[in-house]
Amino acid sequence: MSRAGRDQPKQQRAIETREALLEGAARVFTKLNYAEARLKDIAAESGMSEGTIYFHFGNKADIAAAVIRAQQDRMTAVLTDVLGGPDAGIDKVLLLIQRLAVLISADSVVQGGISLAGQLDPGVVNVASEPFFEWIRITKTLIQDGIEDGSITDDIDVDEAAEFVNSLFVGAQTLSKMADSWASLPVRADRLAPYVLIALAPRKAHVK
Repeated sequence: MSRAGRDQPKQQRAIETREALLEGAARVFTKLNYAEARLKDIAAESGMSEGTIYFHFGNKADIAAAVIRAQQDRMTAVLTDVLGGPDAGIDKVLLLIQRLAVLISADSVVQGGISLAGQLDPGVVNVASEPFFEWIRITKTLIQDGIEDGSITDDIDVDEAAEFVNSLFVGAQTLSKMADSWASLPVRADRLAPYVLIALAPRKAHVK
């Protein structure tokens, strides 16, 4: 067997170990504040040693940043899929809300990243806060696309509308986290849809 062939199982084990550490860290950061969480908590939750954490990630700030990056990667994959569809702008806004809600309700790494993003601890605040503003910019682009295709009214302030949509969704996230650890988020997202339509759809669409 070639050296490359021998290395493949090792590489696969390294990938699996890293994923297990991410999952464990995310669960810890969901249950504990960043300041309270310790590497030994992550090690215990992951079934790994603290030395393994240091080998794959480094310190607590490094693994927290990795959880946030993984969260954003998974949410961005949903965005890419929605953007690639044929739907009108307003439908993409609604579909993105629903698809993200389903992801958040089921994915522990995404939940861990969101929990970290809601904290102002100096260890994570820089890497955690930017995604919020990036999603506002993404929503702004979707709204502008909807205005161009006629599915969204053109008599709104696009910046304010994008912030409004994100505020609704973040509020639903917060309520669902407190109520049942995000299990109800897809249902809460469905309830948002009529109000998003009232705010964004062309006025004639509301006339019965």
